[in-house]
Amino acid sequence: MSPRLAKACAYGVLLGVALAVLVLDQAAKALVVRDLRGRPPVPVLGGLFQLDYTRNTGAAFSMYRSGGWLFAVVAVVVVIGILLYYPRLRGRGALITVALSLVLGGAIGNFADRVRLGYVIDFIDFRWFPVFNLADSAIVCGVALLILASLRVAEGGRP
Repeated sequence: MSPRLAKACAYGVLLGVALAVLVLDQAAKALVVRDLRGRPPVPVLGGLFQLDYTRNTGAAFSMYRSGGWLFAVVAVVVVIGILLYYPRLRGRGALITVALSLVLGGAIGNFADRVRLGYVIDFIDFRWFPVFNLADSAIVCGVALLILASLRVAEGGRP
């Protein structure tokens, strides 16, 4: 495979995984709005956690409730940064691609809510942790994978 084709394929994987995250996030939020808005929380797995429609005007995990516009700007910067930086990234492996895809899809999912609604829909509630959504989960998993990839590189391995 030519280097140019390999780069295009990797970029396609980045965008494809990000799109899948975005679609799953938005579909889950649509179901939550349809089925849970105005209703009591629904226990899941014997009460391990509950599904509860929540409006979040702040950052991930319902923190900093008054800074919604700032987090929309941060999301735009993250999205643009990933889209511009990724093609220039040398030696990227599948781990980096998946990690950046998760962050990209999650950032776009929450940004879409902020633009469309003025808040983010959160619904996963462990009651001992702030309420969150699939986009938040994707961002956290993506960052964790980036940390793992950087540790592998620091040990002399491949990302």
